[in-house]
Amino acid sequence: MKKNVVFLILALFAVFCMSIDSGAEEEKVKITPITTAESVIQEVVVTEEAVGWIESRTSPTIAAEVPGRVVKVLADYGQSIQAGEPLAELDTEESLLSVEVQQSEVDRLNALIINQERTVKRLRNLLEKKSVPQERVDNAEAQLISLNEQLSGATARLSDAKRHVSKCIISSPVDGRVEERYIAEGDYLKVGNPLFKIITDQYLRVILPFPENVASRLRVGLSVKLSSPLTPGIELDSTINEIRPSVNTKSRSIGVIVDIENPGAWKPGASINGRVIIAQKPNTVMVPDQSVVRRPVGEVVYIIEENTARQRIVKTGLRIDDLLEIEDGLNGGETVAVDGASYLTDNASVQVREKK
Repeated sequence: MKKNVVFLILALFAVFCMSIDSGAEEEKVKITPITTAESVIQEVVVTEEAVGWIESRTSPTIAAEVPGRVVKVLADYGQSIQAGEPLAELDTEESLLSVEVQQSEVDRLNALIINQERTVKRLRNLLEKKSVPQERVDNAEAQLISLNEQLSGATARLSDAKRHVSKCIISSPVDGRVEERYIAEGDYLKVGNPLFKIITDQYLRVILPFPENVASRLRVGLSVKLSSPLTPGIELDSTINEIRPSVNTKSRSIGVIVDIENPGAWKPGASINGRVIIAQKPNTVMVPDQSVVRRPVGEVVYIIEENTARQRIVKTGLRIDDLLEIEDGLNGGETVAVDGASYLTDNASVQVREKK
């Protein structure tokens, strides 16, 4: 009998010890190791980025304004030029001959007018003395008017002939660089034939292609930050000047245009990065994106208080790098679970560890 009692006591003791060990193991399972971070309040800048290219805002193609044969080509590919600098010369022989002919006609008409003015003056004096009829005076005055009109036409033709001579020297209208040369010495040019293409890098146009799904967020006047591989470390602030009204059918993109003055070393044809500032949101609560987990009640964040996780339902907004905006549910300054947050439940015990 005593042996049975002793055996029963020992069995009960063993069961008690096992329950203690099992409870300890259970307790260990419930403590979840995590890392934490603080929810912070900061200004959020909403941006959209695109890689585009630079164009010259001014790139005139110079064409022949008068016909003629090219006798000199004074500029070539890649050459830097100044506004007014001669680029080519045309044969002026025919134009100079036309100037001489028109000048002779002007001189002849001037002489006739001077003589006719004297005749009119004399006839008027005779008319006062009743020595000539009124009709003769009227005819003389009409002839004088006709000569003056002929002089006006001849003077205009003389000016046009002189303009032809001046246009035989082809000059650059802008400072820049010769991008294309289309002529050679000996070529005969007609009016409108292209001669040179000039580009200038003083005033530039930036084209930034954005996906069509971004179009509704873009508008003229938004701030743009520009940077180019040509000048590492330099960022230029500007604004959107124009948005092209149609979508590119090949790339399905919309073109944003930014006109700028060259900051120094930027070149037409170079690539450029553009970052458009869509909006700025001050006093925004941000947490690491790992802190937000999805549960049946929605998106939640676990606030850590005295090694206990408290579930907080939140409303999220923008994702900026590895941070997520909390539009509602946090005030900022709370300690939230990061690594291990997805394993937590409300009121779970946690062990905070330092991030490695």
